[in-house]
Amino acid sequence: MIDHGLASSVIGYLSILCWLIVFTPQLYENYKRKSGDGLSMSFLIIWLAGDVFNLLGVIMQDLLVTMFILALYYTIADMGLIWQVMYYQQKKKDELVVIEEEPLLQAPYPTYHTILNDGKEKRADKKIWLYNVMSGFLILFVLALSCYTYYCTHWCNDNSGDNHKLLLLPQLMGWTSALLYVGSRIPQIYKNYKNRSTDGLSFGMFICAVMGNVLFTCSIFLKSTDTSFLLMNLSWIVGSCGTLIFDFIVSRS
Repeated sequence: MIDHGLASSVIGYLSILCWLIVFTPQLYENYKRKSGDGLSMSFLIIWLAGDVFNLLGVIMQDLLVTMFILALYYTIADMGLIWQVMYYQQKKKDELVVIEEEPLLQAPYPTYHTILNDGKEKRADKKIWLYNVMSGFLILFVLALSCYTYYCTHWCNDNSGDNHKLLLLPQLMGWTSALLYVGSRIPQIYKNYKNRSTDGLSFGMFICAVMGNVLFTCSIFLKSTDTSFLLMNLSWIVGSCGTLIFDFIVSRS
C-alpha cells in the first residue's frame, strides 16, 4: 500500500530540487556572457509577478509546506535573476558612456577629460554598489517576511478540520498567478521570433522548469484526489500545466 502523504512529499522535494537547479544554467550563461540580453525583461517581470501572487496565495490558503518552499524559492530566484540582468545592463551602459567620452589621443599627464572620466567611473561604481546592497536587502526582507507569515498561518493558528476550505482571496491570488505564469512566456517567445535566435538563453533552464512543473503537479495529485482538495489547488495545477505548453515552445524555438 502506497503512503500517499510520503510519496507526495518525496515528489514535492524532487520538484524543489529541479527548481533549485533551474536558474543555475541561466545564471551561469549570463555570467559567462557578462550579459542578460538573451532574456526578455518583460518575461522576467511577469514571471516574478506570478511568483509573488503564487506565494501570497500559498500562504493565505495555508497549502503544503513543499508548495510554500517552492513559491518562496521561485520569488527569490526570480529576483536574483532580474538583479543579475539589470546589473549587467547598467554596467554595460556605464562602460559605453566612459568609452564614448575618452579622448582619441591619451595625454602623458592627467587632463580634464581623464579626471572627468575617473569621476564618472567612481560614480558608476558607487551606483552599482548601492544597487547591489538594495537588491540584497530586498531579497532578505522578502525571505524573512514570507517565512514569518507562513509560520504564523501554518503553525500558530488552529486550522484543524478546515484544511480543504476554499478561501476567496487566496484563490484569486492563485488564479492571477496562473494567468501570469501562462502569459509570461509570450514575451520570450516573441523576442526569440523577432531576433531569429535564442542566443543567451539557457536550454537547461526550461528543461528543469518542465521537470519541476510535472513533479510539482504530481505531488498535489499524490497527496489527495479528494474533490475539495483538488479544487483548492486547481489554480496551481492549471498554472503549472499551462506553462508546460509554452516551455516546450521556447525549448523547441
